[in-house]
Amino acid sequence: MSLTERQIEYGFNYYFPDEANKIKSVVELNEFNGERKLSINCTQLDYWIEKNGKKAKDKKRILAEWCSFLQENPNAFDELYFGTRMPQELFEAVCHQRGLKRLEIKWGVYDSLKSISKLTEIEFLDIGAGSAVQSIEPLTELKKLKGLQVENFQKISNYEAFSKLISLESLFIDGDRTSPKNIRIESIDFLRKMPQLKCYRMLAAILVTKDYSPILELNNLEYLALRGRREVKKMYGDFAKLPKLKWGWGWRER
Repeated sequence: MSLTERQIEYGFNYYFPDEANKIKSVVELNEFNGERKLSINCTQLDYWIEKNGKKAKDKKRILAEWCSFLQENPNAFDELYFGTRMPQELFEAVCHQRGLKRLEIKWGVYDSLKSISKLTEIEFLDIGAGSAVQSIEPLTELKKLKGLQVENFQKISNYEAFSKLISLESLFIDGDRTSPKNIRIESIDFLRKMPQLKCYRMLAAILVTKDYSPILELNNLEYLALRGRREVKKMYGDFAKLPKLKWGWGWRER
């Protein structure tokens, strides 16, 4: 199944209230009632602890319970969303969910993505604020991946490995857009090997080569979002000639 028109226009991980509100949000494991889709917010609990009359030691217990459950019940979930800080141990536990189709992580302190190669069924992946990530190579094992966003990978500048993701239709490579804090990308020549892409976004990023021409080979591209740098503005006319391009920003005059 390909991306829907809505996913192409807005992004595969866009927050649609009518859909997001259907996903239950929990803190403790005892709030889980067998839902296949779940938002787990089991860290950064100072306010929650105070509000609910809990003790500081409960923070470690709550995290430990979730880690144990995720490891011991590998078929529990289809979709998982994490809106609070994800430590490495929680990331490792999540990677035991072998049937997971979708995973969205707002931010975390993980430096290794090695275990993510276990998620062989995953189709949509959003790894937010991964400033400590050392390698993107494990992501190339995800052969069913259709949508991928990586954000603020400060230690990665070569994204050539992504060309191995032959099923990928949507690729977002961003720096920290809230700071903003740019990432450096050596080259986007790898896009020449990804003709199947329908969506490409590159924001809060400095392209070292300043060569955006590989995008012109993406004849299936329908969505493009770029920062309006001088080099990009010079190519407005060329981008407009892409046969299917109609969504996004930064590639044409407003």
